[in-house]
Parts: sequence; C-alpha cells; structure tokens
Amino acid sequence: MQPMAALNLSRYAFAEAISREHRDALVSKTVFDVGAHDDQMRRPISVLGLDWHGFDLKPGCADVLRWDLNERCPIRDASPGIVFLLDVIEHLYNPGLAIANIAATMNPGALLVMTMPNPRWSRSRLHALWTGYLACFTESDLRHNHHVFTPWPHVIEHLLTGAGFTIERYVTIDGPYAWPTFTFSPIYFVRIAHSVINKLIEWRDPSACGMSYAVVATRTE
Repeated sequence: MQPMAALNLSRYAFAEAISREHRDALVSKTVFDVGAHDDQMRRPISVLGLDWHGFDLKPGCADVLRWDLNERCPIRDASPGIVFLLDVIEHLYNPGLAIANIAATMNPGALLVMTMPNPRWSRSRLHALWTGYLACFTESDLRHNHHVFTPWPHVIEHLLTGAGFTIERYVTIDGPYAWPTFTFSPIYFVRIAHSVINKLIEWRDPSACGMSYAVVATRTE
C-alpha cells in the first residue's frame, strides 16, 4: 500500500476536509469523534450541518461521553455516517478489538477516518538507524504518551479489511521534512546535512513524507 498524496494538513484539518467532501453523500449526518478528549471538532463539524458526538476513555469536557474501546459503544440508537479515530490507535492495547467495536456501530457505506504516527517517516527511519527505535515509539513515548502499538500501514490495512472495511484513501499528512532556520552556528550545517538525507529518503519513498498518515475506509459489510 503506497500513499496517494502527501498533504500539509493537520489531523483535524484532514478530518474536516473529508467531512466537507462527503457531507452530501453520507449515509447518516451523525459524526462519532472517538478519542476526542474535548469538543475541539464540534464547531467545524456543526458548521457543516452534521451532528457531532464525542467519546473518550477519559473525557475532557461534559460534552464527551466515556467509551472504553474494549467494549461496545455506549450509544445504541445512533449509527454514524462518519467516524473519526484521530491519533488514537497507537494508544490501544487491542486495536483489532477497538476497530471491531467501532465497526459494530456503522452501517454499510459509512466512513472511518483514521490518523496515526507514520513509522515510515523519514526522520523516524534515521532515528531508528541511530538509536534502534522509531521516532514516536521510543521508551519515552511509551512512558509519557502511552504509544503501545506501532501502526504500520500494512497492519492497519489487515485490521480494517478483517473488520469489513475497504480502504479508499491513504495519504501522508503534516507535510514534508522542513529545512532548518538559519543560525550563525556550525550546528546549522549539521542540520542542513540531516535535512538533505531526510529529503532524499522522502524523494525515494513517498510514504516517508509526513510525520503522520491518514486512512479513509468505507464499511462494506
């Protein structure tokens, strides 16, 4: 699976763009924002005329309902037309079960929008070469960010296919590796050399262009 494009968008901007693009064709105007924490996405989704519902294991505001993804959805009378799972999967001990429980809320034709750290990112590859650990999946990330699952694209594809989804779009997000800001320091030239290597990796393999990646999948079963 190779990305269709490299987009300089945040995960929130990507989810909003997909919602806008598919708004008129959604099987339901209900949006489930799973792992929302707070209501950051409520306003942009409501502006589109869609009905936003937020969920999180540890809700950050009163508008967000608690949902442990190891269990069935606490709302049983609403079937979403689109589900966001934005930078959530890497925090889960059992991502397959979580995807299955999300799929159980969705009718055929509904969309799942996922974003996650990109293990194939150019900087991640260099970090692994130097330290033995992918960037975003170090011991520090485990302790401080609870990154317990490395979402390789082929594994995500396998999990989604097994849960009755068809992947419609795979793109990298957050943009290409940036050139360093000029400073009067010898370190600047080291950073330039580092950036050149990252740029060459991204030129050689488009899947390396972007700290994160996104998948849009359709519920087909």
